Amino acid sequence: MPKKILLIGNSDGIGAAVTRSLLAQGHQVVGVSRSPSPLGIEGPRHMVLDISDPHYPETLRRLMAEEGPFDTCIFCAAIGSGLHLPDLSQEAKVIDVNFTAMVHTLATLLPGWLKQGQGHFIGLSSLADDFYNTDAPSYTASKAGFSNYLVAMALKLKSQGISITNIRFGFVDTKLPKASWKPLMMTPDQAATYVMRCLTTKPIQLSVPKILGFALYGIRWIQSLRIWLS
Repeated sequence: MPKKILLIGNSDGIGAAVTRSLLAQGHQVVGVSRSPSPLGIEGPRHMVLDISDPHYPETLRRLMAEEGPFDTCIFCAAIGSGLHLPDLSQEAKVIDVNFTAMVHTLATLLPGWLKQGQGHFIGLSSLADDFYNTDAPSYTASKAGFSNYLVAMALKLKSQGISITNIRFGFVDTKLPKASWKPLMMTPDQAATYVMRCLTTKPIQLSVPKILGFALYGIRWIQSLRIWLS
């Protein structure tokens, strides 16, 4: 059955791939991102907006009033910034986009979903949420908060008929990954297939690829042991 879907961060990467897949299946899509839609004026409605802007929640409420209730929201937006001391100027921005804006988005949608007794929020996190990255601490910290928050909200809202799905991806071939070594990297289209699957299965959390998740968990365990021993 076609759904009305709000997609945050759909101008490129996984978000753009998900948009194409949704449209191909007949879903109605409204996009929000800081860049114009690659689908142009012939594509679905698209709002150019920096989601770290203080007025983002207010603008999102206006969009919802104009477009009517959404069945699903897919939050794909993310940025990263390497840390080069002593410059910490971009650290708060990364957390605002990756984590705070996601919370604002869910908070704006939730009252309507609670009244309806249904709704589905899908957030795209990262396997990087499970270890300490001294080269990009704001990114890994934002994703750790992202994953923790969504899983907790999934457990909180399940009895209300609302589904929350946290998808933890490894390396995806977008402009975001900066590592020199990117094992098991997926294309955006491959990543989109997992997002589309979650529209139906609605898991609380999905980690892809699992083998990379286990490897990063091992790194986190070693890091934690070193901290404990110090």
